[in-house]
Amino acid sequence: MFSCRGSTSVSVVALVLLAVQLTAAYREGKLGARLAGRIRERRLERQQLRQRALIASNEPYHDYSWDYRDEPEPSAFGRSADENGTTSEDYEMSLAGRGGEEERRPPVLPPALLAFKPNPRRSMFEGKILFRFYHGGNLTKQTTLIEDDRLLNGTECAADERFALIVHGWRENCYEVPWVLALRENLRLHRGGCIACMDYSSFSSGGYGGLVGVFRDIRDVLLHFLQQLRYEGVQYERTFLFGFSFGAQLALDVGGRIGGQELEAIDTCDMAGPGFDSDRAFKQTDFRNAAKNVQCIHTSIDKGTKFPNKCHQNWRMGQCGLRQAAAGPPPLGSHGLCPVFYNLAFKYQFLAQPKPMECLSLGETATYPRNYRMGYMETRKSDVRGELFAQTSDVFPYTVYTNPYNIFEYGF
Repeated sequence: MFSCRGSTSVSVVALVLLAVQLTAAYREGKLGARLAGRIRERRLERQQLRQRALIASNEPYHDYSWDYRDEPEPSAFGRSADENGTTSEDYEMSLAGRGGEEERRPPVLPPALLAFKPNPRRSMFEGKILFRFYHGGNLTKQTTLIEDDRLLNGTECAADERFALIVHGWRENCYEVPWVLALRENLRLHRGGCIACMDYSSFSSGGYGGLVGVFRDIRDVLLHFLQQLRYEGVQYERTFLFGFSFGAQLALDVGGRIGGQELEAIDTCDMAGPGFDSDRAFKQTDFRNAAKNVQCIHTSIDKGTKFPNKCHQNWRMGQCGLRQAAAGPPPLGSHGLCPVFYNLAFKYQFLAQPKPMECLSLGETATYPRNYRMGYMETRKSDVRGELFAQTSDVFPYTVYTNPYNIFEYGF
């Protein structure tokens, strides 16, 4: 009985002491701060765990249905023997041994174009991929690489002008996609010179799996186009490329093959992840040699790449580059909003801000000057390297002013 009373007394004393401590902490305001801090830490831990799971996951990209029904027949598009019975990864073929017919020999090509000898497979792609030239806001020429004419003839473009090329994404084209039309106008107003758009909708309108399967063929057409332009006098150091999604992969791959940072600049929006992220070579590729400046903008984790650290500036928009608050149904989900943001950035400012605590760092965090902005209009890109973060909202024009160090007047 005595021991029972003694233990009861000890428990009461302990409870009283605990109550006194809690009361003191409450009066000093520490209890609420501690609880809030613990809650914030747990929330950040959960968010970061979710990010790690998303980045590490191999789950299918639901909106990128791997539909092979529209994929070309192997006899037309698949890797097969050429006329001489030989095969090669780059689909080159020898012109020797075609029989006794006398051939009409073309002018001697420069070394850069020798890799693009006539080839039935290559010629088929070059005949179906269109290049639309614009000058002064007007469509001046539409052509393919199999036309027996110089590319710049009839375009009103001079070889010494600034040149820009737009490369669209899957299920898009050059003549009716809103962001393509808007970008063409923005480049006309803010860059000038000659503007072209590569229209490969003959292949991009089908299943995504089939499109990935002919990536190299489409890439070779784009590379041939740029090298032909250079042969006609267009200067790489005055050439700008923009690509979205699958088109971003094309632009970056071609820039990397040209190499030496010869191109003036490449800007890309949410380079495609499906079909590329699982490729070992892509995982090891660094695109910083593709142009003097390579700016990559990331807005989604389901359709964009899970490796957003391959460029000079790696912008992670919205929620750590994974999702956007304004995302709706396709085509304006988190992925499709990227070129919308890029076009709006010609007028509005998506400002860099400190890395949010909930975002995992996937590369070196950039040091940037005051009022540093995403997009074409920023002129201080050469001084900034690494990861950049910019918040977005769900209300047009989707900019968020959150950085206390970036003090300026918007001037909308």
